[in-house]
Amino acid sequence: MVARSDADCIAASSESVAVHAPVPYSGAASRDNFGSISTASRRLRALAALSGSLTDPLTAEEAADLVERQALAVLGASSAVVVTLAQGAPNVNADASPGAQPLAPGSGKSSDTLTLVHAIGLPADVRATLQQFPLDAPLPLAEVARTGEPVFLAAERELRRYAEWGDALIRAGARAAAAVPVWANRHLRGVLGLTWAEPHEFDEDERAFVVSLGVMCAQAIMRGRLTIAERRARETAELANQAKTQFLRTISHELRTPMTAVIGYTGLLVDEVSGPVSPLQRDHLRRMRDSSEHMLALIEELLGFAKLDAGEEEVHVERVIAGNVVEEALVLVMPLAQKKGIRVRLEIPDTPIELHTDPLKLRQILVNLLANAVKYTDEGDVVLILRVEGIGAELRIYFEVTDSGRGISAEDQKHIFESFWQVDQTLTRKAEGTGLGLAVARQLARLLGGDVIIAKSEVGQGSTFIASLPLRFIPAATPVSIAIAAF
Repeated sequence: MVARSDADCIAASSESVAVHAPVPYSGAASRDNFGSISTASRRLRALAALSGSLTDPLTAEEAADLVERQALAVLGASSAVVVTLAQGAPNVNADASPGAQPLAPGSGKSSDTLTLVHAIGLPADVRATLQQFPLDAPLPLAEVARTGEPVFLAAERELRRYAEWGDALIRAGARAAAAVPVWANRHLRGVLGLTWAEPHEFDEDERAFVVSLGVMCAQAIMRGRLTIAERRARETAELANQAKTQFLRTISHELRTPMTAVIGYTGLLVDEVSGPVSPLQRDHLRRMRDSSEHMLALIEELLGFAKLDAGEEEVHVERVIAGNVVEEALVLVMPLAQKKGIRVRLEIPDTPIELHTDPLKLRQILVNLLANAVKYTDEGDVVLILRVEGIGAELRIYFEVTDSGRGISAEDQKHIFESFWQVDQTLTRKAEGTGLGLAVARQLARLLGGDVIIAKSEVGQGSTFIASLPLRFIPAATPVSIAIAAF
């Protein structure tokens, strides 16, 4: 079967319309010309209307139904049918040149079978025959699929060329028929068939119109199938995401319970509840407790991410003082900073800043940003600057965290807010963690109507992250991007 453009398919399926010289006015000729112009205009309007309707996301059946009904209305046909080749699979090599031979029936290809997509006005016995039939069946629809050329049967004697099928149509009242190829993306995808209750002469314009319907039908069917495939892929991805979230939630719960017990019993041993311990044993127990608490923190981070990812986090708004939340976050981060010899400096306005938001989520955002800064800084300072900008309802609070650490390359900056992503992906990396800190911080900020961005970063020069929130939380607030022109 020949691969060709849709325009070529239309042109090849109907002869060129001759352009006639003007003729002197006569009443009858004028009326004939007016009738031809009126018919042509009506068909053009029908094609335009159909084209507009077919741009909507439709299933293959809905697209076929639209084309069939348009054909019945404009051409006066009595029945219409659309069949496709193996669910619309390509049946021709895309590189095939004009004149290439069609696929041989029985070649074992999935496109050797034609399947009914939709039909209107067909007798039950004929419809049953067309549910599914081979490419080499003695039917005009199969012939068109094999050759790629339209078939027009103007009278009863021409219908009888197809024995049983023609006799069945004649018994049902058909006296003429047409079958045209359904082309899309340079491949024949199926066939559009029409019948008439009276003998029907097909002029050049009408043949071209029917072929145009076939091309439009194919394009709409392919779009419909792509829409369905996209929907199924999205549903599959959503199911996979749900499964991942459920797995994280389950494993986090299962790990948290025994880890909490380990920490508890370690504390009892350190407190010598069960008897005295030696200094060496106390040191070992301290290391055990530190490691267990670190593991529990990772588990809590996974569990928090699972809840965020599942959309189960709720916002509990309270009136809070920003400086108090900053101090709470700092208490949690200072042990790590002191262990590394990093100084954390705060630049907070003297006047308390009041905001209405979820304090626990705000604290988590700040802990994640500060911990990330300390983690990737080997020497120097980490600075947190607090400021308010905007007017009236647009007032927003900004938490700017700057470190003097390793910095992030421009390429890596594209990925830093991705879940589980870390700059150092090797198993021997120095920095510990799950790679969720920044991702969770951004998700929490957006949940509160704000955002987290990287304002600037250079390798070896450190980084600056900014979290912004509205001073008053508004449910379902759209996250606002932070302008960073000042940097």
